[in-house]
Amino acid sequence: RFVALAASAVWGAIVLGLVKASMRPDLLGWALGVFRDASHLLLEGKPLYDFDAQAAAHAEAFGRSFAVHYPYAYPPIFAIETAPLALASQALAFLVVTLASVALVVWAARRATGGVEGALWVAASYPAVYGLLAGQTVFVALALFTATYALLEADRPVAAGFCASLLAYKPQLLVALPLAMLVAPRARRGLVGLAAGGAAQLALSIAVAPRATLAFPSAIRRMSAYADSHFRDSLGFTWRSFFVCALPAHRALAVGLAALAVAACGALAIAAMLRARHDLALVVSIAALATLACAWHCAPYEWVLLALPAWLLLPRANVSARAARVLVLAFASTWAFVAVVDAQQRAFGAAFHPALPFLCALSLWLVERARPENA
Repeated sequence: RFVALAASAVWGAIVLGLVKASMRPDLLGWALGVFRDASHLLLEGKPLYDFDAQAAAHAEAFGRSFAVHYPYAYPPIFAIETAPLALASQALAFLVVTLASVALVVWAARRATGGVEGALWVAASYPAVYGLLAGQTVFVALALFTATYALLEADRPVAAGFCASLLAYKPQLLVALPLAMLVAPRARRGLVGLAAGGAAQLALSIAVAPRATLAFPSAIRRMSAYADSHFRDSLGFTWRSFFVCALPAHRALAVGLAALAVAACGALAIAAMLRARHDLALVVSIAALATLACAWHCAPYEWVLLALPAWLLLPRANVSARAARVLVLAFASTWAFVAVVDAQQRAFGAAFHPALPFLCALSLWLVERARPENA
C-alpha cells in the first residue's frame, strides 16, 4: 500500500505538471527521438554516425535541438530494430514505447517474484521516471536480464544465451553476463547461444548497413570523447564521474583512478560469482550489479536494472519491512545525487558524487546478506 501510494503520487504529480506546462506530446521521449533520427538516416541511406547530420535531423523533427546534442552511437543493429518506430509519429512512437515499457517491467517483476508488486516501487523511482519520460530502452534491458535468468533457471542455457545476445544493442550491458555464464556450471552452454545470437545480429548489420557496421568502432571513440567534453558529470553514475567531479583540475589522474576502480569492481564481481557459482540467482544478480558498477558511461535511468537483484535477493536477505521501505526510498530518491553534485560544483568547483559509493555499498551488503549461509 505504501509503495502503491508513492507511485501514484509521483506519477500524478508528473502528469499534472505536464498538463499545467502545456507540454506538447511530441516533445516527450527526447532519447527516443535520437533513436528515430538514426533510423531515419539508415532508411535514407545516409551515414549513420555523422553527428552533425543527426543533430540536424533532430532539429528538423522536433523544431528544436538539445542544448547539448546527444549523438547516436549505438550499434547499427539498434537502428535496424527501431526502424518501425521511425515510420510513426514521435507521439505515437513514444506511446508505444511507454506502454511496452510498463508491460515489460510488470512482466519482469511477476517472473522474478511471482507478483506485480515489485513493479510499483520501480515505477516510483527516479531512474524509471527519467527512463520513461526520455523514451529510453532500459526496461527492455531489464526484461532481457530477467528472461535470461528465467531460462537459465529452467535449464535452457542455449536459449538464455541467445536471449542475452539481444542486449548487444547496447554492448556495455554484455560486460558481465558472459562471465556469469562462464562461471556458473549450469549456464556454460549459454555461451553457445550468446555467440550464435551475436553472429546473427552482426550478419544482419553487415547485410543491411555495411558502411555503418564498419564505422561503428570509430563512432564509439568519438562518442566517448564527445561525452567527456559535453555531458554533465553529475548525470554520470560511474567511477569516472566520481573522480572527475572530485579532481576537476586533474582529469588525466581522475580517469586513471576511475579505470583502477572499475578493474577492482570487476575483480570483486568475478570473485563473488566464483564463490556463488552454484547459485544462479546470486550469480545473475552479481552480474547485473557489476554491469552498473563497471560501466564507463552510465546514466541514472540505467539503474532500473537494480530491480532484478533486488527482486531476487531481498527476500533472501531477511530484511524487515521498515528496512525494505528505506531501501525503496533510497532508490527512488537517487535524483538527489544529481542535485547534490551540482550544488557542490557551484559552491566549491569540485564535488563528492555519491552514486557509485552508494551502489557498491548496497551491492556488497545485498550480496552478503543473501548468501545461503546468511539467508
